Amino acid sequence: MKKTKKLIAFWTILSLALAFLPITTGTEAAQLLQAKDTITDSKPGATAKHTFTFTTQTEIPTSGKIEVTFNVSGNPGNFNLSGATITCPGSGSGSTTTNSVICSYTTGSLATGTYNLIVNNVVSPNATGSYLLTIETRNASDQRLDYAEVRIALVSGVTVTAHVPALLTFEVKGVNAGTGVESGTTTVTSTATTINFGTVNAGTEYLTAQKLVVSTNANYGFSVKVWQNQNLTNAMGNDIDKFKDGVTSTPQTWATPTANPGFENTYGHFGLRSDDSDVELNYGTNLWVGFYGDGSAYQHEVLKSTRPTAGEGDSQGDGWDYTEYKLQISALQEAGDYQNTLTYICTPTY
Repeated sequence: MKKTKKLIAFWTILSLALAFLPITTGTEAAQLLQAKDTITDSKPGATAKHTFTFTTQTEIPTSGKIEVTFNVSGNPGNFNLSGATITCPGSGSGSTTTNSVICSYTTGSLATGTYNLIVNNVVSPNATGSYLLTIETRNASDQRLDYAEVRIALVSGVTVTAHVPALLTFEVKGVNAGTGVESGTTTVTSTATTINFGTVNAGTEYLTAQKLVVSTNANYGFSVKVWQNQNLTNAMGNDIDKFKDGVTSTPQTWATPTANPGFENTYGHFGLRSDDSDVELNYGTNLWVGFYGDGSAYQHEVLKSTRPTAGEGDSQGDGWDYTEYKLQISALQEAGDYQNTLTYICTPTY
């Protein structure tokens, strides 16, 4: 009985002693919720943007920080952060170390909530594999508040191949008399293969045109040029000269042949112009020029585009446009039937 009383007394004294001992509680970081890293390019060695999204459970106080560690021990390789730029949540100010990016809150706190922390221009390692990155928040005493681990995978890019054949359709189309073109209204009908001025009268201007249409998938577009084999010439060798009065220069306003007796090059002339403002020469709205010479060495650009085109389904000046021709003679022009040949060349650049 005495032994039992002694045991009870012992435990009572021990309990009282323990009640007055100081108790130290441990501090354990909370978990950042819904943490992820979304990257713009997952290829090894690529320069990518990382968007870290997470929900904090603990307010980050003034002088606290968020630290994202990229180069965690055990990863297949290291990220290069030397050129990284950082967009921090709230009033945070971004900085980098060799292994981490840090958002510091020196002028205010960051309340709990869901945030994005964006790190741009991060150069990924050259090795494929799964990479561990850590996100943690700390207080002014550098004690951890919230923490999360996220992973991203670097994988080789997939090469997709397809062959698209080169396409080109070029058409020369006739234009009816009475069609409005840039310099005026045509008075002579053309076809795809002929321009027949018919019987021409001294002093009268004869205007015709042809419509050039191009459909192509050439990346850099195309150029259409035209050349003549000779001046308009009759069986006796007389010719209707190049505009103006046989002397070709820069485009200029149309003028009547000067008709100086004994100077056959002033008896009549034949000229051309393009309605496309992108070609080599500036034809304005009503300027003309003669062919530079005879043969393929003397080509005039009459239609040009710097992109793929869809023919008549495209805009004028890209997929199609008019090339105009004008003829005028004086009373001194020798009689006869005159003829030459025009050749168009369409050159796409793929």
